[in-house]
Amino acid sequence: MTDVSTDVTQNTLAAPPYPGKSPELLGLGDGLNFGTPLAQISGTIVPNPLFFLRSNYPPPSLAPSAWRMRIDGRVQRPVTVGLEDLQALPSRTQEVWLECAGNSRRRFDPPGEGNQWDDQAVSNAVFTGVSLSAVLDQVTFLDDAIEIVATGADSATFQRSLPIEVARQPEILLAWEMNGEPIPQANGGPVRMIVPAWAGIASVKWPVRLEVLNTPFGGYYHSERYIMVDADGRTLRSVREMPVKSLIAQPGDGATLGLGAHVISGFAWSGLGQIEQVEVSTDNQHTWSPARLIHGEGPFAWTRWESIWIPTRPGPAILASRATDSAGNLQPTEAAWNKFGYLMNAIVTRTVTVQA
Repeated sequence: MTDVSTDVTQNTLAAPPYPGKSPELLGLGDGLNFGTPLAQISGTIVPNPLFFLRSNYPPPSLAPSAWRMRIDGRVQRPVTVGLEDLQALPSRTQEVWLECAGNSRRRFDPPGEGNQWDDQAVSNAVFTGVSLSAVLDQVTFLDDAIEIVATGADSATFQRSLPIEVARQPEILLAWEMNGEPIPQANGGPVRMIVPAWAGIASVKWPVRLEVLNTPFGGYYHSERYIMVDADGRTLRSVREMPVKSLIAQPGDGATLGLGAHVISGFAWSGLGQIEQVEVSTDNQHTWSPARLIHGEGPFAWTRWESIWIPTRPGPAILASRATDSAGNLQPTEAAWNKFGYLMNAIVTRTVTVQA
């Protein structure tokens, strides 16, 4: 381990599509944030070009050889690590879904403040890296240490914290590969944190500093944004684990279908347990039938689901899906409204028309 300063070049706003990203991504019109076209995903893995992009600032230009991350604060001696230092440690590979905390916020009434995502700010990929705990073992914490704050290279103000007991869980990664390739720059490469089950904001991209604190962190993206504020203006808590949720990827809303068999498909996930059941309704939630589940690899992957539907008469039909996880959480009909539109996991419907 070496102890050197970090040198990051100036941010530049890349014109869409970003290098290595597909023009099929669904842009929000800001040139910075793009959703995954879920109807194009045939298995459980989202290819790197189609993995969604969510950034609060333009991505930094940071070569793998230039990346450094300093660990300081309430430690006996600060250290700085580079990519070669990480890759010298035992690696870990795991399939993980990531979802923006504000995914689906436009479905609130009224919509929550922020980027007006529909349901496309979620993806699933295989990440390879080193457990953050193995890197933290390179320093000695002082006895009063309670939290670790990660700072991204995109902005000195972009910071999120993890309790030390969470940061030391083996599944928390400093990853450098995504689906067997270097992580695309726009998705956090050359190194990003991966915090399974939590909102994507916790998986800090381009981390260049880990500061160990002995007091609760109160930074902007921890205490003023990515917090739950109810209709009365009360701050309830910081956003952490994502709730149980399923989405319909196909058919799309407003689709016209013929008589005969059709596959209704989508994805389900939960930060509170593993998906145990997905049910599908084709009659506006009057009746439900279990879907076939295709689980991803491991406990942090999402689940693809499929259901065969044979409509018996022409006309409009309202499709819906709902998921249940291993902790017994059932996807609700409604989600609690909050100022910033976080954690929208209400049952989603799709209206289609069947033609004879």
